[in-house]
Parts: sequence; C-alpha cells; structure tokens
Amino acid sequence: LGEAYVGPASLQIREDLTARAELVATVKHCENVDLIGRRRRFYKVRVSSGGEGWVDGRQLLSPADMDYLKRLAERARQAPMQGRASVFEALNVHTTPNRQSPSFLQITHDGQVDVIAHELAPRVPFDPPDFIQASPVVQILRKAKKKKAPPAVEPPPTPAPPAVPPNWLELSHNPQGLIREKPEPPEPATTKDAIPLDAWTLVRSKDGRAGWVLTRMLLMAIPDEIAQHAERARIAAYFNLGQTLDKGESKAVWLWATLSKTGVAHEFDSMRIFVWSARRRRYETSYIERNLKGWLPIQVRKEGGFAVVVEEKDGRLMERTYSLNNFRARVVSRQHAQLPAPWGPAAVAATRNSRGPV
Repeated sequence: LGEAYVGPASLQIREDLTARAELVATVKHCENVDLIGRRRRFYKVRVSSGGEGWVDGRQLLSPADMDYLKRLAERARQAPMQGRASVFEALNVHTTPNRQSPSFLQITHDGQVDVIAHELAPRVPFDPPDFIQASPVVQILRKAKKKKAPPAVEPPPTPAPPAVPPNWLELSHNPQGLIREKPEPPEPATTKDAIPLDAWTLVRSKDGRAGWVLTRMLLMAIPDEIAQHAERARIAAYFNLGQTLDKGESKAVWLWATLSKTGVAHEFDSMRIFVWSARRRRYETSYIERNLKGWLPIQVRKEGGFAVVVEEKDGRLMERTYSLNNFRARVVSRQHAQLPAPWGPAAVAATRNSRGPV
C-alpha cells in the first residue's frame, strides 16, 4: 500500500498491537519498510527480511521527510559553527523540533556537538504524514451525503408564538421598567490560552548528521570563568577571536552572544568580548553591546573582525561588520540583509509540498 522509512535509531516491530506481543524484528534508522495495513495511527509493515508486524506511525518517515533530513544535513554541513555544546546526561536528537518526533541519534554525557542555529516551535502534538492515501473514488464516496427523502405526510403548520404576559415586568424582576446596562464584553484570551513555545537548537554531530534538541538541555562548552558572567542569560553562540600571552601562558579571547528573554523572534540581544587581564589575573570585558535584536549565524572573518545581522532602531535589517582594534570592536560597515531561511517546520512543510502526497 505504500513505503516508509524508520525514524528512530532503533525500532522494534511486534506481531500485534500490544506491548507483550512477540518481537518480529528490530530495524535501524533509514531502513525501508513496506506498508501493508493500517489501524488508526498504527501501520502493519513488512521488513526486508520478510517479517511482518505493527509499529506506531509517528516513528516512520516519508520519502519527503528523508529528503528533508538529507538537505538539512547538507545545509548544516556548510553552515558556520556557532560554538560547541555538551550535555549533563544522554539527550535525544529529533528529526523535527517536536518532542514526539522520531529520535534518530543520542548525545552521550561525554559527547559534544556543533551548534548551528536556534528556533522557536509551538508545543503541539506531532503530526506525521499520511502514508496511505485513500483513492479518489473512496474520497468522493466519503464526501457524498445521502439526501433525506421527503416525508410521506406533510407536517402540521407551525402555531403562532404565545403573547407576552401582562406581568412581564414582574417576571423580569424589573418592576419599574428601567433600562439595564449592557453587559461588559468578555475579556480577551489570556496568555494561559496561548500555545506555549519551546526553544530548539539545531546541532551537528561528528559524522555530519543534523537534528534538533531542546535548547535548555544543552550546556555550551565555554570555560566556566566566562560562563559565570552570563547572569541568567542563555549563551546563544561563542567564538575564539585570538590569543593573548601572560607570562608565557596563552589565554583565549572570547566573543559571545546571549539572550536574556524567552519567546522572542530574535536569537540574541547582547554581545560581549572577554580579554584576559594580566594585572588582575582574570577575564575582563573589552567590548559590550546590549539591547540588540540579532540573528545567527555570526560570521568570524579570517582577516579579523566579525559580521552579524541585527535590526536597527529604525526597523531596517542590516548586516554590521565589526573590526577589532586591540580586541575592541567597532562597526566599519552596514549593508542591507535578509533573515536566513527557516530550518524547522516551515522547511519540512515546503519539502512535503514539493514532493506531493506519498
């Protein structure tokens, strides 16, 4: 009836739709399976070895989804790294920024990944593709409605409505006939009714695969003597701009971008450069800029300096180029810019629409 691919790193196929059913086979991520049946969101599949069993449809990927993963990995491979991150405990990497989407990779507590981008995504149930499409004839029959046959005997005529009783004022508890005030309009929907948003980070593994993890579960791998200055802000990106010497010891110069708010469209609102002070034996700030609306990626130039995309006070989107003089940043040019193409759900929908129904 169709074909699909395995989404998670490992997927168990069981003989029936019960947890204690006999295990038929275990398949790996990207393996192809044939679809031979369906019950609600569950699919009966046949694997390459010939075994047949049932799986949850949310753990399967369509050919369009596989194409998206390949494009995502290729685009992430060419994108500049925005820092490295580690985890406190094992963390699943998802195919899309959704908690219920398939997890095809796991970051171990001693592993690190490259940070590529950040995005917000609504916390909604995962909507897998419909792998088995009904034929056009079946769809037409489902939409057709049976017309009701006319009654054999005509119904009696509708009677006239009753007259208003003479004591209607007493019945309305308004004996003096006063005009009541109009009720106040209902209050608008509060933020409690809004769909919550989750912050997701696109990461790239050592073998080049790219996927999504919850941002709050990542720990940016910047030295603690720098990270302690974050002051509850989230470090969105960091870079090594060079080295300074202190009695023969090399100390890195760090640039970071942080975000102090949640649920905003931009990815950072502050930039800061830390330089080692040989006299005070500690890191100190050589440059800081606050109240920004900036987007990744930040591009560090080989010849020195860096470039960022920010929204100016007049609302225009500009790419600022900074030069460094003794590790103090100064804007040297501005040019019009555009936001980078989305990485997440919009890209998935565009890929599915371009491929048509599976």
